[in-house]
Amino acid sequence: MDSQLIYHNVPTPPATNIPLAVAAPDGGFLYAGVRSINYISADPANTAEKSQVKIMSTRFNIIALDVSPMWGKRSQPFAIVGDDLSVQVWDCMLGGAVTGHKAHQHQHEARNFRGNRPFETSVLMSYMSNGNILSIDASDLVIYCVASNTYCRRPIFIPSRVHRLEVLRCSPYNDNIFAVGTALGAVLVCDLLKMSILYKFTGHKSCINGLAWRQVSLPYEEEMLNELSSRAEQWRSHKANEDEVAEAKVEVKVEAEAEAPSKPKPKPPQLVKSKAAESDDPFDIYNFDHLECEFGAPVDARRKSSDDCGDDFVGLEKPAGAAALDFVEACESMRADIMANRSEAGGESGHQHVEVTLDDCQPTKPTGPLSDASTISNNGSRTSNNQNAALPSDSTEGSLEVIQYSSSSDDAVIVDGDAAKPKREVLHHIYHRAEVHAPETPQIQVNPVPDSIISLVEESSTESINLSSINSSIRPDVLLVSIDSEEVVMIWNTNTGAHAGKNYSHIKSTDQYCSVLWLNDRTIVSLGRHQLSFWSLVYDRKVLRYKISKDNAHKCGTKDILSVASTCSNRQLWVCKTNRTTGLMDPLTGLTTSHYSSLAFGVRAMVECPDDMNKIALGCSDRRVAFFDLSKLQTNGAAINTYNVGSNVYSLAWSPDCLQLACGTYDGTVVILDVESMKVKRTIQGPQKKEVYSLVWQDNYIYFVVNRKLYLVDVTKPKAEPLVLNLMERPCFLSVRGPFLFLGSEDGVLQLHERRPDRNPSWGPALRQSALLSRYVTDITWNPLESNVFAVVGHDKHIIILEFLEAERNWRTLHTFTASDPKGSITSLKWSNCQKNHLLSFHIEGKVCMWDTQDPKKAPLTITYHCPMWCGMFLPSDENVVMCSGKAVSLELINIKDALAGDERNICSKVDGLLNVKWATKSLVQSYAPPASAEVKKNRRTGRRRYQKGYSGGARKVQEVGVIPDREASNDGQKVEEMFGALSLDQKKPEPSQSTNECSKCKENDAANQAPESVATNNRTCLYLTHKDLNKNALAKLAIVLTEDAVKIDKSVLLSKLFGTKVMAKELIEAELTNLKHSNSKDIAPLCLTISTFKLRKELEEHIANKTLTEGHLAVAPSVSYVFWRDCCEAYAKQMEEKGYIMHAATYRFSLGQHREAIDLLLAHEYFKEALVHARISLPATDPMIKTIINQWLERLEKTGNFGAAALICVLDNEMMRGYTYLRKFHNCTPEIADLMAQIKRIGQLGEVLDGCAPGEPPALNGEASDQVA
Repeated sequence: MDSQLIYHNVPTPPATNIPLAVAAPDGGFLYAGVRSINYISADPANTAEKSQVKIMSTRFNIIALDVSPMWGKRSQPFAIVGDDLSVQVWDCMLGGAVTGHKAHQHQHEARNFRGNRPFETSVLMSYMSNGNILSIDASDLVIYCVASNTYCRRPIFIPSRVHRLEVLRCSPYNDNIFAVGTALGAVLVCDLLKMSILYKFTGHKSCINGLAWRQVSLPYEEEMLNELSSRAEQWRSHKANEDEVAEAKVEVKVEAEAEAPSKPKPKPPQLVKSKAAESDDPFDIYNFDHLECEFGAPVDARRKSSDDCGDDFVGLEKPAGAAALDFVEACESMRADIMANRSEAGGESGHQHVEVTLDDCQPTKPTGPLSDASTISNNGSRTSNNQNAALPSDSTEGSLEVIQYSSSSDDAVIVDGDAAKPKREVLHHIYHRAEVHAPETPQIQVNPVPDSIISLVEESSTESINLSSINSSIRPDVLLVSIDSEEVVMIWNTNTGAHAGKNYSHIKSTDQYCSVLWLNDRTIVSLGRHQLSFWSLVYDRKVLRYKISKDNAHKCGTKDILSVASTCSNRQLWVCKTNRTTGLMDPLTGLTTSHYSSLAFGVRAMVECPDDMNKIALGCSDRRVAFFDLSKLQTNGAAINTYNVGSNVYSLAWSPDCLQLACGTYDGTVVILDVESMKVKRTIQGPQKKEVYSLVWQDNYIYFVVNRKLYLVDVTKPKAEPLVLNLMERPCFLSVRGPFLFLGSEDGVLQLHERRPDRNPSWGPALRQSALLSRYVTDITWNPLESNVFAVVGHDKHIIILEFLEAERNWRTLHTFTASDPKGSITSLKWSNCQKNHLLSFHIEGKVCMWDTQDPKKAPLTITYHCPMWCGMFLPSDENVVMCSGKAVSLELINIKDALAGDERNICSKVDGLLNVKWATKSLVQSYAPPASAEVKKNRRTGRRRYQKGYSGGARKVQEVGVIPDREASNDGQKVEEMFGALSLDQKKPEPSQSTNECSKCKENDAANQAPESVATNNRTCLYLTHKDLNKNALAKLAIVLTEDAVKIDKSVLLSKLFGTKVMAKELIEAELTNLKHSNSKDIAPLCLTISTFKLRKELEEHIANKTLTEGHLAVAPSVSYVFWRDCCEAYAKQMEEKGYIMHAATYRFSLGQHREAIDLLLAHEYFKEALVHARISLPATDPMIKTIINQWLERLEKTGNFGAAALICVLDNEMMRGYTYLRKFHNCTPEIADLMAQIKRIGQLGEVLDGCAPGEPPALNGEASDQVA
């Protein structure tokens, strides 16, 4: 198979939450995937060539996508908006971001925000026709100049409270016009230059989902144009025949006059008066028969005065008869006369007028309906003219067109921009000029023309004028089509601001995603409910608007479409489907011509079928298993079939008969899939819900490792549970080779086990073990061409090639390759199926290396990526192609043939797309901004004060904020910047309902700084009501006392009880206590008053029940009794434990002599040091609690990655083997760590345990003997 036909990339599936897709100007297709952008080029002309597929990783989700109108051969720019609110310009040729800006990122927003943003922080983006980018959020409007890499931010002029923007589309025909769709169904057409709303279209009742612009020509029918053209040609030929006949008659007449000069001249034939024009008839300047008897002169008298003047005529030229009038020459004479008059008038007034040429006299496009033309033609032409009755036109200033199409003979008209004149005066002027300036010609005898010919000439003349008017000047309409969530499509004319058309939908669901686009000038495509609908656009001349009807010429039966885009060149549709495929569809046939399958990022496992190497299974990170057959590979890739298994797949294993596939998943389950039927045959639930990194299927047993445990399942027993095999402590990878089992541990140790002959699934003790790596083993791979050679890799930079000696039950090292990266980590290996010396390794640092085992000193061929690489293989059909996958690579095929031939050592496949972004700066040239009003300034000051205020406990405190003078601010820009950052002016002002609430940041700071409730605050008084009498309305209280009314004084002046009896003082305390309880005071005042009432026990019991004890309560509790004090201390300890004050609770338990309970409390909340020190003092030295504390402490350090501290504790506790193990877990084994490991090995005498043991002797690992064998 030709390797050139293989795709270099497999695209990723389209995003389902926000389906974004757009067609490139060259016919390609751009769509957004999950944290990726995919580009598929147009189909090449040569069918043998392949289309170009590019996948660009963005590292974040995309909320807006648009392609630049400057897309070309040198650069292919497009823009995106990420969920971090940054606007970025990418180049498809470079495969990365070039420029961008962060104008929409506010200071107090999280940079790495993920998820759906609220409306206030959503950003809409669209390309302008000049190549700049317009982006809008709830408060700002940002214009980004791509050429200068600067942006200008302005306050948005669209009120966000009324209009919540959902869609933005800039006009491709005007730099300053853009349209937005709102959530309430309004479509706003705005002018960026005027910063105002031009039109507000209201017709939708639900949220706008899509907008599309189109400049369409006026809907003229081809049949009408052809008919008018033929009739015009007929009129021209008839006119030519008349001219020939007239010339012949002139020659005969001249000869006759020469023979008989004395014969009197005959009178010219009397012209028949034309029918008077109706009030709404158009006027033809080429038909002047209606001018007979005009201006009060009879026809005969005027003709006689013209003809009989003879030699006595005194004038510019001798007038000729009406039948011999040359109208073209008359127009030229009229033009010269008008120009002469203009030159005189221009010298006086100084105004410049529009020149009138001969072309200007020719009629152009009509200004009004043409339905009135029916009065000058027969019934057949009347119908044709009615069909062209509603053609809009441009301004007619500077032409004589208005004369022909005026609606009334008495209307005033404007000629050449002069003042309005009556039509009769203008017509008389034209006729008079034409008659005066006509050339002097001999009078000819003209025979009367039949009425049928005259009507035919008039009709043909008018229609030829209409045709020339149509073809000479056509102003296209700029239409805007919108669609809402109910699939209602409406069309708006943005030239006139009129509603142009609408369809009706019976769909009432508003939670679906809809989109709309133009296929051509007469066809609209809408997407709703995952299916396409085609609508034809027809212009109705009766109502002067467009009509939308169902289009039957185009069709599409697919009902699983996510997004759609239209190509401009061949009028085809790109579609993304829910079955994770992308294709190019022909809307005329409804068939998809090109199919592109997709795969998600992060393929974790890749295995070929042992019976057919062309069948490959892939374990994907989107809960799917994918299959494809390389033997069916075509120019547009092989079809990839996927099946959802419910969880991410980490490992795969084919059954011995190759009819089933076992999948190890993320949640610890093993799924057995039937390959033929693509159905789950069995699901094995593992004991632990952890990742299944290693999986082997041998005979009727499946072995898999979950959470450091090895399990075995008998597939012949449908209800059999997994059995645990205690062959090794903390295994992480396994490989079965005949009767031998190879196990790799998390400590980098490799063990060899042999199956017992008496029982099939039983394995014997370890026969051999070696510490090969510093960290856990990730792969054990066997050479298919040399059955006794295998390779071992792990979370280390070493690749160890071993030879298995089956007779000796041992192995020996052949080669050791070392990766160039000092912090290397290798995820998997793959041997070549054709060349025994080629080995592929896939690195977490983003490399794919090909090693040569015959030349260990030779540097490997390295393919670099921008992300960790998980797995891969040589293509079975062509080993010059490497197929690999990674964290941000779906499936990529790299041709290494040229690199091997040229002895190249490095191939750069992909780079980080966000590595070289040049972020824009704010433009120094700002547009004029009006000064802020008094209300805006007041709102700013209110927000600034509101931010500066904080709350401590229940009381409100004002924090002091320093004010920087202007001269200091000018010298210290950093302080000014910090001040503006604290003021948060970029944020939206809170609503009035939130004006009394502090911000969330203040609440967090107050909660962190607030003292525990157990600590009583200090106050100046405990008699608040009495204090109120002294400081509020003291004069009013004094007036009451002076009344000497005892009842009134006792009721209104509480202070008077201080100067009464003991009973009155107790009443005062009761009133104060009641007030304190209602106010929920937490200070010392209630306790102080309670002691005086001798009801302390009752008061403390209420606090114990309500869990509101304080340290002040515990201080006075001994005054009741010692036993009651212990009860209070125990209750307070429980109260502190529930509130999270562990040290407080442990302290009071120690004071009560509950040492073991206090130690358990500290250990449960991971206070290891405190628990151990108290255990050393309070407990015996042999108490198992001490060992428990140490073990839990070590586990905690291991989880946090603090291996050095764990090793230190192990050595101090005299556990040398365990400390050595922790040091081996360091990712980067530095010389210092290696020296420490050597010292521990020497002091602890661990040489025999680590280097190996004799056959048949079980090793002692981690200081403990494992005598449990399954």
